[in-house]
Amino acid sequence: MGRDRNLAGNAELKGVIAQPLAPPFVVHDAGVLASAIVLRPTGAIDQLAPIKGEPSAIAERALEAHAILVATLRDRGVAVTVLDPALDLPSESLVADCAVLLPQGAVIARPSAVERRIETRAIEAALDALGIPIVGRIEAPGLLDATDVTLNGDVVYVGVPRAGAGLRARSNEFGRKQLEAIAAQYGITTIELALAPEVLRLRNVFNFIGRETVVVASELVDIVQLSNLKTVEVPRGEEFAAGVLALGECRILANLRYRESVAVFRKAKVAVEAIDLWEFGKVGAGPFSLVLAVKRG
Repeated sequence: MGRDRNLAGNAELKGVIAQPLAPPFVVHDAGVLASAIVLRPTGAIDQLAPIKGEPSAIAERALEAHAILVATLRDRGVAVTVLDPALDLPSESLVADCAVLLPQGAVIARPSAVERRIETRAIEAALDALGIPIVGRIEAPGLLDATDVTLNGDVVYVGVPRAGAGLRARSNEFGRKQLEAIAAQYGITTIELALAPEVLRLRNVFNFIGRETVVVASELVDIVQLSNLKTVEVPRGEEFAAGVLALGECRILANLRYRESVAVFRKAKVAVEAIDLWEFGKVGAGPFSLVLAVKRG
């Protein structure tokens, strides 16, 4: 464990850190993306378990794709904090699992995979360097992967298992209740959205791309109670195409591999920046997984 602490601590000094930020940090997950944290993957990414029907990721291609992701964000005016890997873990580049950003600061998640919990230390160090306060932490026995959460102004939505589907590995009731209590301190309400068993993370199948617009795979997430929202449905067979990253109001970054969905987005008058993130898609990681938004206008 001592060695792990040293490795995580080193992450504070490695990479490119953007300028410190001022609150509010993230008011809405579809606000204009101004600043974000990413972490360069290592060759270990090919050890991540692929989703059903997919081969393993090819590390060299994943590293090339990640570099294009960073360049694309910067070309769109995003201040990107790039962290170098310190732990050589397969999942290390999936930074968005590590923290939930609210207007007032960050809630540090407690990932469901034990080996991933040390990853939150590097992200916390980067948040500190950016001047972002920690307003809460998910503590044992709570479990919460931050990409099971999305923010819509004064509401946070959290993924939960459908009735009769049993427990979900990604989060548990203890973790969700802790997040609910932290959010309530700032006047933010929590709404639970039931997910099909095969869904890895809420944001694989449900993301805000506008103040009142979501992209969704409706067969995999129950959104009946959200009738006030405009929905953009992804086609069957491309359910994880919903795992986009909002760049601003109806402007998104999407995985080019989901060609039918890209066409659907454009038909719905959504501006799409489509890049090749095929290798990350093999392990169920969308653009949302690779980018921790820390400032949205």
